[in-house]
Amino acid sequence: MQMFPENQQVSEGFCTSSDLWFAQSELQQLLVKAARGAGYCWSDAEEIGWAAAWLSKFGLPGGDFMLSLMLLNDLQAPRLATQRWKGNNHPLCPLRCGLALMDFAQLPEGLGVSSLVIESMTGLPCFLAFTAQTARQIQHPLQIQWEEQSLFINEDAQPSVEIDQVSMEFGETVDVRITRSNSDMVSIETKNPQYCVRVSKQILEQLEAFAYQTLVPASDLSRLRAGCHDDPTS
Repeated sequence: MQMFPENQQVSEGFCTSSDLWFAQSELQQLLVKAARGAGYCWSDAEEIGWAAAWLSKFGLPGGDFMLSLMLLNDLQAPRLATQRWKGNNHPLCPLRCGLALMDFAQLPEGLGVSSLVIESMTGLPCFLAFTAQTARQIQHPLQIQWEEQSLFINEDAQPSVEIDQVSMEFGETVDVRITRSNSDMVSIETKNPQYCVRVSKQILEQLEAFAYQTLVPASDLSRLRAGCHDDPTS
């Protein structure tokens, strides 16, 4: 955690007195611990930490979005099929959809046919981070469309400036189309990254509460050892 540096680029709409600033790596580490405390396995927790850092890097509240994901326990993994992924009459999980997109990006069930529709997904902002990883993985720009909105992500995992203009409601359930873009990305303006992350005190407290679940409770024996006794049983 750090003070706001004078020459650091940050998003506009400065923080309140209760907001704190983090380096990208600090936020990522905190989210990994929080996700572990929320019950995610190590690999999923690391992906959640990375996604939070990516979102924050481009001006979105990554910590807030990933906390919202941790508080939901009724989202489903998608049923994979060529060109269209569906659930079982329940909203799909952005983490499960994102990880599946990366795994199947070059296959017929993924983007192998140039486009893919994911039905009824909640938590679109979280999913965007994984589309960025996918674009970099396949070295091809992607276009993401939902409702009447869209944005591009280039092969360097950089989003277009529309990321500042589109609606980013975590709890909204939408159908999402991901397409291998044929647009000339040179002509599309991308969002400049920022390296300082703003987190509200309220969000930080909730993330830390999850992170504390990973700590082993103190015991009489551990307290004695902390006091440097050579033989804690004596």
